Amino acid sequence: MRYISRLKGPVMFTLPAELFYVTRTLLEGQLARSNALARTAFDSGASLFDVNANLAREQLAAATAASNQLLFVRDPQDLIGLAAVQSHQALNRVHAYGRGMAGVASDLNTRLGELGKDFAGTLSRTSIE
Repeated sequence: MRYISRLKGPVMFTLPAELFYVTRTLLEGQLARSNALARTAFDSGASLFDVNANLAREQLAAATAASNQLLFVRDPQDLIGLAAVQSHQALNRVHAYGRGMAGVASDLNTRLGELGKDFAGTLSRTSIE
């Protein structure tokens, strides 16, 4: 039985086929882990883009609505009331954006935790008999 581990000393291979098999197995494992990390990073980036795109759409809609309402303001009291309503709506959009970003961060944390557990499990199985 041969065990390959980072903790053990150098291992002598008697056959080039064994060396090829071990190298191939280790490289395939590293490639799988790299692909999983890249997929997680890409998915998280897409989620961030979605949150920011939604915010931009909401901001544009709010600015359009506010400018349309400003066209019909005749009284300073109406202007103050409009400013109060717009401020309240802007604060709600900021809270929604924060919740969206927290959701993305939480999802990323969960996925990276799962990947970490998977990677830790594969490290103990990289011993090749």
